[in-house]
Amino acid sequence: MKRIAMTTSSFAVASLLLAGCSASTGAASSGDLSKDIAAVTAEQLDGTTIQMSRMFGDCEETTDGVTDTSKATSECEAITILTNKFNAENEFGITVERLGGSEWASYYDAFNASLAGGDPADIANLHAHALPDYAARNSVIPIDTESLGIDLSDASDAARGGVEWNGETRAIPFDLHAILAHVNVDLFTQAGLVNADGTPKLPTSAEEFLADAKIVKEKTGKFFISIAYANDPMGFRLFSMLVNQQGGELISEDGKTVNIDTPEAKNALEFINTLVDEGYADRTVDYAGSTAQFLAGDAAMLMNGTWAVNEYANTAPFTYQVADFPTLYEEPATWAASHTWVIPRQKDGNVVQYRAALEFAKYLYNNTDTWSIATGHMSPRVSVLESDAYLNAVQRSNYVETALHNARQVPHIENWQPAEDAILEQISSTWLNDKDIDAALTEAQARVEQALAK
Repeated sequence: MKRIAMTTSSFAVASLLLAGCSASTGAASSGDLSKDIAAVTAEQLDGTTIQMSRMFGDCEETTDGVTDTSKATSECEAITILTNKFNAENEFGITVERLGGSEWASYYDAFNASLAGGDPADIANLHAHALPDYAARNSVIPIDTESLGIDLSDASDAARGGVEWNGETRAIPFDLHAILAHVNVDLFTQAGLVNADGTPKLPTSAEEFLADAKIVKEKTGKFFISIAYANDPMGFRLFSMLVNQQGGELISEDGKTVNIDTPEAKNALEFINTLVDEGYADRTVDYAGSTAQFLAGDAAMLMNGTWAVNEYANTAPFTYQVADFPTLYEEPATWAASHTWVIPRQKDGNVVQYRAALEFAKYLYNNTDTWSIATGHMSPRVSVLESDAYLNAVQRSNYVETALHNARQVPHIENWQPAEDAILEQISSTWLNDKDIDAALTEAQARVEQALAK
């Protein structure tokens, strides 16, 4: 997963079609959908086939018939092998078939089209920040995790918060993914920015960050940090977490208060612009460009996510180390998101299909250790994060604090994506087109207020 994007243009149509769907069970009903799902027997499930809609790409050539999860080396391989293993071993005789072949960038368009067509998959991927739009329109069913034996008490606070909506559980968490500092230890060593044991010495304040950046530039001639400033949401993520680190919130958790035109936001945006103005970061690179810049040894640090840890550990041509992204202000806070599994509401409300899909969701939740070790993402389960197997996996012990304490998901509100897009458009204009910072924040404030009023 290189970036996260969501297209919602077709969602309004889909939500209108599904909002009126009843919770019919397709059989004798108690009037309580959760009870009817829990009452489905193993005999009823036997031989059931369900469809899964997911992102993470295609990798059939390396996973066909593979059920050994230790063979997984990427997001695609991990989810595909987990699916193969479930199909081969589940006690209910359930078969999971993949619906469609969407990459992450086009995933939401395809999912929304399936909703609009009235025939969505039985289980689907959603990011936690997208869930409120679907839950508010009743397009995904509530989940009684206790009756199904899904132990969300083991989920971290950040993961659990991402699947709740209006007091109900509307999804099952699959991971947390967050921004980290990916470090070229060789360049830090060349610049003299290492501890006594040779590990990189990361800055602990905004002032120290800029001072270290100057040292790296003077001693190595390289950028201090590579950030996907162009055509990518990475700039928003940096802006958001720097505001959070100052104790600010761009938007309140209930979505009713917008706090963009503030001193905290101005501090963050001035810092981000200083990096490019002083030549400590390259304002012209997109996601692929920033990755290439880092791997070519032209930047001492890369701002990127958990999803890249295994790749860089295996391919970086220098001494590589990952770390929690530095806390530059008062409070540790790092932008984070979450992959979740939802059960789309079906027109026929077949409880057997619902139950089969939930058995698969439960299996995936119970196997987030495999997912997190194969991908670099952080398990949503505290027991996994604290396990020896996880902590002994490549680099994982270096960012446990992010998983347990620093991860900060965006507000769990409707219409989040238009709000984020409006903020990014304005703040990026300051480093790409030299727009006045005060003017950009004032306009972002107005546009987000308008977006959330819809």
